[in-house]
Amino acid sequence: MEISRRVTLAWVAAASASPWTVASAEPAQAQSQTVGLWREVAVTPITGPGYGQDPNLVKPTVPWPLTLTPDQRALLRVIADLMLPADAHSPSGSALHIDAFVDEWVSAPYQQQQRDRVMILSGLAWLDAESTARSGQTFALASDAQRRAIFDSIAFKARVQPGYERPAIFFTRLRGLMLGGFYSLPEGMADIGYVGNAPMTGAYPGPNEEALAHLHAALAKLDIKTA
Repeated sequence: MEISRRVTLAWVAAASASPWTVASAEPAQAQSQTVGLWREVAVTPITGPGYGQDPNLVKPTVPWPLTLTPDQRALLRVIADLMLPADAHSPSGSALHIDAFVDEWVSAPYQQQQRDRVMILSGLAWLDAESTARSGQTFALASDAQRRAIFDSIAFKARVQPGYERPAIFFTRLRGLMLGGFYSLPEGMADIGYVGNAPMTGAYPGPNEEALAHLHAALAKLDIKTA
C-alpha cells in the first residue's frame, strides 16, 4: 500500500522535533569519500522550493518530488524490519511505512535533509556492495544471517574495524531517522506507554504513587524537604 504524501510530510514535520533525527557532527577522520567499498555517490541536489514561513494551508501543495527508486525503497523496508522488528507491542518498521518517511526526509530541500540525502544514498549503495562482496548477493537478497553479520560490523562503536568508519556513521544516522519516524507515530508512542495529549474526563486525580515516589526521591537528592 502506498502512503499519502500529505501524511508523510506531516510525519516529517513531527519527527523533526525528535532528538533521534538531530544529526551530530561527523568525526573528521571519517569524512573520506573513498574508504574500502564506501563510495560517496554523486547526488543531484534538490532545487525545488521549501514551504517557507507562510505556507498556504487552504490550498496545500507538495513542492518537491520524491527521489528514491523502488529498489532503494525495498532495501529500506528490509533494513526497517531489522532495526524495528514486529513484537507484541507494535508492527514492524516496513508495516509502518518507514521507507516512505525516509524517502520524504531525504527528498526535502532543506540543509539537514540534503546532508542526509548524500549519506543515506551512499550508505544504501555501500550495503549492496558489501553484501555482494561477502555473499554474492545484494543486501535485500542475502540471508538474514548475512545481513546481520554486516550490521554487526557497523552497529557497535567499540567494534568498528578500520575501513568501516563511514558505514558506521551511515548506520547510526539511518537508525536515528528510523527511530525518529517510529516514535513520531501513534504506534511508537504506544510502544513506550506515552499518553500525552489525551483528553481527561472528570476531576484531575493527581499524580499516582509511583510518580510521587519519584518526585520525593529527586527532591531528597537536592536536599529539599517536603511536607
